[in-house]
Amino acid sequence: MSSKFLAMMSMVLLFFSCSTNTDKVILIGSTKADCTGISPQKCLQIKEEGETNWTYFYSNIEGFDYVEGFYYRLKVSVSEIENPPAGGSSLKYRLIEVLEKSKAPLNLDQGSWLVTRVKDRDSFGRNPFIKIDLSQNEINGNTSCNRFSAKIKVTNNKVDISELSSTEMMCKDIDVETAFLDALASITSYSLKNDKLQLFDANKELLIECNYLKSE
Repeated sequence: MSSKFLAMMSMVLLFFSCSTNTDKVILIGSTKADCTGISPQKCLQIKEEGETNWTYFYSNIEGFDYVEGFYYRLKVSVSEIENPPAGGSSLKYRLIEVLEKSKAPLNLDQGSWLVTRVKDRDSFGRNPFIKIDLSQNEINGNTSCNRFSAKIKVTNNKVDISELSSTEMMCKDIDVETAFLDALASITSYSLKNDKLQLFDANKELLIECNYLKSE
């Protein structure tokens, strides 16, 4: 066997070894997270199937269109980039197949909630809305006229609202505001299913019902 032929075979093997792609199954989280690469940005959160910890993903996946609010399980091809840009990833990800896409369950303090019902009333000139921040134990929003705020404590599905206060502008439809604030002060539990939040009193009677508003 000639040395020329051996040299050619070596080059072919080297080419295929350098261009070999690795197929992986990865999971994509339902929200992007604040991260810092060259500058502050929003990153996907990913992990390989079987791993425990999520990591920031600073690159992109060719052929993959991400929609926030969904979990993904993807089969991807991973290959090395011969001359990666400065500060960029040395790996290229390409989508092979979306194996699974599922809607993430909502959290109580995710986004805002548009009030669609207060006790027996389901028609409003202007709907009240609610925003909850469990990290600060705060609930606030609008009564349909005035701004309100209060302290909130949530344990499992139990709710305790205290220190409720509101501004005091003159309201055209004061009955809505009064009914809303009275209901809010009486809440003791909640139910969250799909995009609907229901708030109940101690007798399990429905006081307030809300639809999810997309977070800003």
